[in-house]
Amino acid sequence: MPAHDAVVAALERRGELWHPAPGLVALRGSVLALYERLERAIQALAASLSLEHWRVPPALGLHSLGRADYFASFPHWLTVAAHLSERNDLLERMAQSGGAGDALCQALMPPDVALSPAACYHVYEHLAGTTLPDALTVSVQCTCWRHEGATLAPLLRGWAFTMREVVCVGSDEAVTHTIERGLEAASVFAAALGLAATVAPAVDPFFAPTARGRTLLQRVKELKRELLVPHGRDGSMAVASFNRHGEFFGDAFGIRTASGQPAASGCVAFGVERWLLAVLCAHGTEPRDWPQVNDVSAATGVPQP
Repeated sequence: MPAHDAVVAALERRGELWHPAPGLVALRGSVLALYERLERAIQALAASLSLEHWRVPPALGLHSLGRADYFASFPHWLTVAAHLSERNDLLERMAQSGGAGDALCQALMPPDVALSPAACYHVYEHLAGTTLPDALTVSVQCTCWRHEGATLAPLLRGWAFTMREVVCVGSDEAVTHTIERGLEAASVFAAALGLAATVAPAVDPFFAPTARGRTLLQRVKELKRELLVPHGRDGSMAVASFNRHGEFFGDAFGIRTASGQPAASGCVAFGVERWLLAVLCAHGTEPRDWPQVNDVSAATGVPQP
C-alpha cells in the first residue's frame, strides 16, 4: 500500500497533480477523471439520503458564523474574504506597488464574509427564523476552507477542499435515522471500493481556550463518529463524519419544529479529496488498477450518477 507522500510524488511526476500554494491542489488527466467519478458517486449516495439538493454560495456572512458560535469554536481555521476600497488614492498606491506590502493592506476593506468552513452552515443560515412542519434533509456541496497551518498536505489536509454534506433538521428521531443510514451507506461504499474502513468515536479540534468542556461533551455523548481508512501502512484518515448537534443550531438560528421546540440537527459529511486519496493509497496510482466507481455505486444500491 503506497503512503500518502508516495502517491502525491507519483502524480506530480506524471504532471497530474500540482499545488500552486500550500493547501491548494490542482488535478488533471486520469486522476481528475477518477476524482469526478467519485464525486458523482458520492452525490448519488447523498441523494439517496436526502429530500432536496441545494446549490450554495462559496461564502457566508460573519454574522451567521457568530450565531453558530464559530469564533469561539474554530477561529484558528477561518479564512475571510475582503474586497478593495473604492478610494482612487488607495487603488492608485496599490497599482503602483504591484499589489504588494502595505499598499495592498491599506486598500483592503474590513471583511463582511468568510469563505465557507463547512457546507452545513448554509442550511442553518437559510432556515433561520422558520418553523418546519416536517423534518428537512438537504444534500449540499461546496468548496470549504480551513487553514490548518503546518499540517496542510495535498489531498490529505487542504486549505481548500470539497465537502458534500447531508444535513437533517427536525426531530431528534429524524436526525438519528439520517445519520445511521448515512453511516451504513458510507461503510458499504468504502467496502465496495476495496477500502479497509472502521468507524470510531471522534472529537472536533476546538480552539484551545474553549476546548475542554466541548470536547468532553462530544466524547461522553458520542456526538461525532468518523469513518477511518488507511493512507499508507502507518496512518489513517477520516473520509466521512457523522455528527449530532442536538438542538444547538436550532436554538442559535431560531429554527423550530411544528411543536414549537428548537429543531435538532445533524449531518453526514464526505471529504471528496480524501476519498480520492484513499483509493489511490489502496490501489496505487496506475489507472488499470483502480476500481470501476460506477459499478461500485450500483453494487451498494446507490443510484447511478
